[in-house]
Amino acid sequence: MTIPPAGPHALVDLASDDPSTTAETYQRLLGHEVGTGADGRRVVNLGNVALSMRLSAGEPDTHDVYFTVDDITASRRLLGRRGYPLADTVLGALGETSPVGIAERPESGAAVDGDLTGLDHLVFTCDNRDVAVALFAGTFGLDFRLDQPIGQDARQLFFRRDDLIVEVVAAPRPPADPVPSSPVLLWGVAWRSTDVDTTHARLTADGLDLSEVRSGRKKGTRIFTVRHRELATRTVVIGPDAGADSLQ
Repeated sequence: MTIPPAGPHALVDLASDDPSTTAETYQRLLGHEVGTGADGRRVVNLGNVALSMRLSAGEPDTHDVYFTVDDITASRRLLGRRGYPLADTVLGALGETSPVGIAERPESGAAVDGDLTGLDHLVFTCDNRDVAVALFAGTFGLDFRLDQPIGQDARQLFFRRDDLIVEVVAAPRPPADPVPSSPVLLWGVAWRSTDVDTTHARLTADGLDLSEVRSGRKKGTRIFTVRHRELATRTVVIGPDAGADSLQ
């Protein structure tokens, strides 16, 4: 059995027009205090993820995702040999052509003592299936678990890093659409709940705008959407379907 390394497996750096409001909304969502980092970013760690919020530099701006590593110097050298150029940032090293990079792994995430335990998955978009596979599996070494069609010319790819799933929706870009700043972009996040009904009730009582709880696409899961632009990216909460377990 492989024991996942301690500490967050990814650092997600969100671009926000109003980081203070974004931080306040995440504090309500996660049930954990959001602090302030040395560089002024708002920061919070929960389980397998470190989350930071920065002021958007304007259009176009992207959310950045850093996979955490124990030895950033060695990892950077390896990525360079794999033909992935990196540029230094405040948080680590980010790809020059894609908003995906590496950062030193924090010592530990926040103690998981609530109904949300961390991220279930990150969702990216990409206009080329092979580019996504080359980036996440070939360059960053994520475990490539599934490739399935989800519509005309579109595919859904799943990669795994320890208990964190990376989902990529790969579909050709319509000719009329503007060319994106990167071939791979973070589209949204899914937070993992131990009890979806408990989380839904807590957030409803706190005044957050939520969808109804519905069955997830993955068998045995339930999910709901958190409808707040202040979160800076599309957000859902997912967890096990206790009713499905009781029927087995």
